[in-house]
Amino acid sequence: MRIRRQMKIWNEEERFLWRKGSITVESAFILPLFFFAITMIAGMLDLYHTTVLVQTALCEGAKELGMYAYCISGDRESPVGVVDDGICMAYGTRKVREVLKKESLPQIAGGIQGISLLGSAYEGDIVSLEAVFLYHMPADIFRSFPVRIKAEGAARAWVGYNGEKYGTGKSEEMVYVTEWESVYHESQSCSYLHLSLEQVSSDRLEERKNQYGESYHKCDKCWGGEPVRGNVYITESGSHYHSSSQCSGLTRHVKLIKKSELKNLKVCTRCGGGHS
Repeated sequence: MRIRRQMKIWNEEERFLWRKGSITVESAFILPLFFFAITMIAGMLDLYHTTVLVQTALCEGAKELGMYAYCISGDRESPVGVVDDGICMAYGTRKVREVLKKESLPQIAGGIQGISLLGSAYEGDIVSLEAVFLYHMPADIFRSFPVRIKAEGAARAWVGYNGEKYGTGKSEEMVYVTEWESVYHESQSCSYLHLSLEQVSSDRLEERKNQYGESYHKCDKCWGGEPVRGNVYITESGSHYHSSSQCSGLTRHVKLIKKSELKNLKVCTRCGGGHS
């Protein structure tokens, strides 16, 4: 019995030592893989951060260059002068270095000097900035095999309102319209737009003529069915007489709009026909 008990104890000790040894082997194999994975993830996050900064600088630089793409030779108001491939490379390099000046960039081959913009160009009305650099992953096993990273930013050249390439745009003609009328006016000084009221007796209306030799007629807006009596209001250029100086027929709400926006309005015979 004593021998069996001793054998059992030895077997249990042997199994314990085996399990302990297997855990040690697994730890020695898994821990390096864990730290390797953490290092690679950190490297990928750093690469993403750097690439986003470079991409942002390229996009901003392309938009800024696009604003000056049509500057003529000798234009001193433009901070970059006439845009060409050389200007794109120089301006893009400066923008990238401004954005990355506070970054250490240990994984980029050559540091900030290793970022090349030789692929930048201005062609076909498009400003294109291209940055290329080699990135070393932090794990030693991959440092001999750097990753080639390329970032791009592009923008169409902004022609502006007076672009030299497409000529100067012709300003559109503006006209004057009132709220209720069916004509438009070419002159702001048209007599129809400037009313001068005169109060006269209704008994003398038959004697009065407007400046065009026309008789005055009853205004349906303010008189309605009421009989005409007392004093009335007339204008020199109008063709109706009014019971109140506040009649809507005497009010002119004038708007200035583009002539191309007119629908079925005709030109005023007074100002459009040469009379003001």
